[in-house]
Formats: sequence, structure tokens, C-alpha cells
Amino acid sequence: MTSEAVDVGLWDVVVVGAGPAGATAAAHLASFGHTVLLLDKHRFPRDKVCGDGLIPDALKSLRDLGLYETIRREGHCVDKIVVLSPSGIRVEIDAQCVTLKRRQLDKLIVDEAVARGATFAAMLVHRIRQDADGSVYADTADPDTRIHARLAILATGADVTLLEGLSMLGRRAPSGIAARCYVRSPVQVDELVVSFDRSIAPGYAWIFPLGGDEYNVGCGVFFDGRKGKTVNLRDEFSTFTSKVTIARLLMDRAESIDALRGARIRSGLSGSSLHNGGSVISIGEAVGATYPFTGEGVGKAMETGSLAALQVHAALEQSSLDPLRRFPSLVDERLMPRYLGYKVAQRWISRPWLCDLIAARIRSSRSLQGLAAGIINEATDPRDIFTWRTLLPQWSRRSNLT
Repeated sequence: MTSEAVDVGLWDVVVVGAGPAGATAAAHLASFGHTVLLLDKHRFPRDKVCGDGLIPDALKSLRDLGLYETIRREGHCVDKIVVLSPSGIRVEIDAQCVTLKRRQLDKLIVDEAVARGATFAAMLVHRIRQDADGSVYADTADPDTRIHARLAILATGADVTLLEGLSMLGRRAPSGIAARCYVRSPVQVDELVVSFDRSIAPGYAWIFPLGGDEYNVGCGVFFDGRKGKTVNLRDEFSTFTSKVTIARLLMDRAESIDALRGARIRSGLSGSSLHNGGSVISIGEAVGATYPFTGEGVGKAMETGSLAALQVHAALEQSSLDPLRRFPSLVDERLMPRYLGYKVAQRWISRPWLCDLIAARIRSSRSLQGLAAGIINEATDPRDIFTWRTLLPQWSRRSNLT
């Protein structure tokens, strides 16, 4: 990796990793007037394995950055999610979503950070060191380039090498894996399709329309509940595209645009420390910001970036590390309750027969359909649906009367 010329003076903040979490933090900090250096090992635009679906939490964060209208204009708007249970029970959920390839999305956020005053450079960082005075150094692949900053934010996604070097890593193993490909097909699918096939549990496969007859097709598996079972995503993908009717119809007439590619997932807001006790905090998927159950990570990554920016801003203004020390408890207070609900939901869907029963109940209950839509909009705790009372006939009848 060839490094780019950057100011070797003292930066207020160095942000390592320019995905949605890091670029969001950089954009907000630059707006506060701080000198911000945003680094990534890739030049942008660059590809990123993802489902490319933006649900309401991500859209809210993009609205906060002033990018919502741009995202809607450049992306593909979808107003319905179709969920297929292991036995093929179909549940429709109303939800305002947008699909946009990550190579476009991530560049838009990076460009916004730069427009607000941040400096971006494609540069590989192989170590973060904390000086005796509390400042930090980022050692790059170029021995002649050493970045010096008052504070550092790590937003390195599933690559946790820098966290390990700072003793911030509690678990190196990922929470799961996912794979996706891009295809073009004349078969029209206008909804986000999510299939909880029993061969993938706990996890799911998907078809997300991107507009222009292009689709993101993939599958992801969480390792929880699969002890002793091996995971071969190519086999899981093949099962989905040959067994599930809509997937088979789509792929039978599809032209490949990009081959199946995989990536690791870190979820559950666990496995890594958010603060090293000094001048470094970590955000996004590096700290498990991806949701269990849904595998959605963009929105929560951006939320951790926004929260981090506020605490880093306060630390710089006060010349104190106390706001950074409060960052883990702030994330725990604001976000952890939702993750607990999604963990419960993931345990339930790991049992296909339970997944079928819940799908049947939701399909027959207007109230439960509203709660399901509320999960997507974050107005409902998943534990309000993934509970034994949902399976009781009297609960279902009462729900239909509301």
C-alpha cells in the first residue's frame, strides 16, 4: 500500500476505518471544528460484502448527516419486506427501506466527511500506540509516515488486529459469516425477501432488489446454535437458490454481475472493548455493532459513530479523558437493551418449528403484524413477539380484536 502525503503535525483525532461508523464519526467531528484525519487501507469507492439494505435506523443516521435525499435519489426505494418461514409461510411487513450498494453508500459518507473538513487518506495502519502524555501514534505501512493525534477512534470492521494490539479484544472469532453476489434478472421482485430456511438456521437468505433489474442475493449464518455443525455458505446459497421458489425463478434467468463473496460478521455488541482506558475508543462492527437475528449493521455502526463523536468532542473541549471513559456505559445504556431483544429472537429462529409457528401467528394477527413492522422501525422490542404467549391461541385471537 502506498501512503499519501498527510500533515505530520498533531491532529485532534485520527479515525482508522472509513466505513459507515468511522466516516460518520469523522463527519460530525469535523463539523465541530476539530482537525480530523480519516484513514482506510482502501481507496474509495471500494466493494464491501453486505446485503445493501438500509432500514429506518440507517436512514435516520443518514438524515442526520444531510444525506437522506441523496440516498433516496441514488438508491432503490422499497416499502415491503416479505419473510418466508422454514416451511414457506409468507409474512408481509410494511417498511420504508432503501437499497444502495455499499461502494456507493460508503463513498457518499466519506465525501460528506471531507466536505465538512476532514482529511481522508488511503493508508494502512498496522499499529496504534499511546504515548506517555496520553496522545496516540498510528504507525503506517510507510515507515516514514507516523500519524500523531490527541485521540483515536478505531472503526476497522471485522478486522480486529489493531484492537488486539491494544488489549481491547475479548474474542477474535467472528459471530457468523455471510456471502452475497450481484445478478441481473428479468424476473421482477419488488420487495426485500428474507428466507429463514432450516438449512441456514440460525440465519437467513435474502433477495434485495437494487433497481434496474439488479439484485443482491445472499445468505448469512450465525454460529450461535450451530455447535458441532460445519458451515459451507456455498452449499447454503445453492440450497436457497434451488429450493426456494422465488430464488430459483430469479436465478434461473439471471446473469451474474459479481461472483459470490463472503465476509465475517461481529454481532451482539460484544467481543471487544469500546475504550482502552486511555485515548482510544472503538466503534462499529469492530465492537459487534451488527444486530443478531437480522444481521443489520449499517445503522447501528453509524449510531456508535455519532455517539463517539459527541464524547470525543467533549473530551477535546474539556482536555479530559472522562467523556471517553463514559462512552462504554453510554453505548450500553442507549443500545444494549435492543441487542438483548435481538439475541432472544435469534435463539428462537434457530429452531425452525418455532419460526414456523411464529410466522403463522403473525400472518393471522393484525396486531402481531404491527409489532413485526415495529421491529424494523425500532418501535418494538423483538421480545414482544418472540415469546411463548405469541404462540397461545387466546393471545392470537385477542390480538385480532385490537
